[in-house]
Amino acid sequence: MSDAIFEQIKDFVEEQRWRYPFDLQRTTTLEKDLGITGDDAVEFLVAFGKEFNVDISNFMADEYFKPEGDKILPAIIRYFTGQKKVKSKELSLADLERAIIAGRLDESVIEISGNG
Repeated sequence: MSDAIFEQIKDFVEEQRWRYPFDLQRTTTLEKDLGITGDDAVEFLVAFGKEFNVDISNFMADEYFKPEGDKILPAIIRYFTGQKKVKSKELSLADLERAIIAGRLDESVIEISGNG
């Protein structure tokens, strides 16, 4: 992959969010590592799509990001109902890099990395 594109992604992350106290790597995930969730994730991806001319219209954000808000109540409900916590898929900076190269962000682009 292109180091120039990845540097642009890192700059974009810092512009949209902030400078993190660790180096951003291709394996860095948006939700788990960067703490981007819910509506913030959607806003981030819309800005990403505009900045890099990437079609995000077929990206299913709800499969990758938890909603914002109360985390305790869903945990209590799962405890009493015996439901398992549904694991979200992970979206990494490498996935964003591939999306820029492909011009779109969707399952077929993400599956190339084996994350989907």
